[in-house]
Amino acid sequence: MPNESSSRLRRILGQPLLQFLVLGAVLFVLYLFFGGSTGEQEKKIVVSARQIELLSALWEKQWRRPPMPRELEGLVQSFIREEVLYREALAMGLDQDDTVVRRRLAQKIEFLAQDLMAQVMPSEAELRSFYEEHPQIFEEPGRITFSHIYINLDQHGQESITLAEGLLADLDSGADPRQLGDRFMLQRDYLRKSPEEVARHFGSQFAAGVFELSPGKWQGPLQSGYGLHLVLVERIEEAYLPPLEEVRQEVRDEFISFRRRELNETFYNRLREGYEIVIEEPQAEERAVVETP
Repeated sequence: MPNESSSRLRRILGQPLLQFLVLGAVLFVLYLFFGGSTGEQEKKIVVSARQIELLSALWEKQWRRPPMPRELEGLVQSFIREEVLYREALAMGLDQDDTVVRRRLAQKIEFLAQDLMAQVMPSEAELRSFYEEHPQIFEEPGRITFSHIYINLDQHGQESITLAEGLLADLDSGADPRQLGDRFMLQRDYLRKSPEEVARHFGSQFAAGVFELSPGKWQGPLQSGYGLHLVLVERIEEAYLPPLEEVRQEVRDEFISFRRRELNETFYNRLREGYEIVIEEPQAEERAVVETP
């Protein structure tokens, strides 16, 4: 008998309607506890013509066509639904102590400050001054064109250096480099690679060494994470700074980005001046817990 009562109770509690009513009661209690203070003016939602234009534009940007009347009506109703839920969430205090919400609001106020900067286009004098003060941003890196012969350290062990010296002698005697060395998983020839690109393939030690070699003859061995390499440098192009006319758009973008960051800091510092900042020291017990690995 008790088992039948327990089973019946579980069936009742499992009914969707009862679960819906319980959820509604919980939300109602939360609303009474946290909300209820929404003013009459906050109960009015106005969907302006400008807002409808924005919804339509966002739809068109995503789907490459204007929304149909029924689709536009759906967008408006979705906006109203979101606004209602948003206001009720604020009234219930659900935005408080939420890290994601805090971070998003902080980002939005920074975006507002950045929008001010976007309205100001730099003058020719400002662009040139910025270009001359930050040449490292716009400098074209040096580039190298080279080929290599790979020697597998795992395969040859202590004989690797002796093998490399023998291969150099063979190359000086006119041997075909394509017939020498061990099988390599990457390319044998590299065209106009920057130091960063070479380092990405072979490591920074190899990249630094290969740019020190003289073009025109087989040299080495240089070591990478793969093993040893004999290298023929065909050409090295020195780093250079392009004239402003060639990189004007890049300079403009970097200038705006730089000023945007600068404006963010100025904007924040001025806002911060209006606050009294108090940073309390954690108590000894809390500090001990934090410091425990």
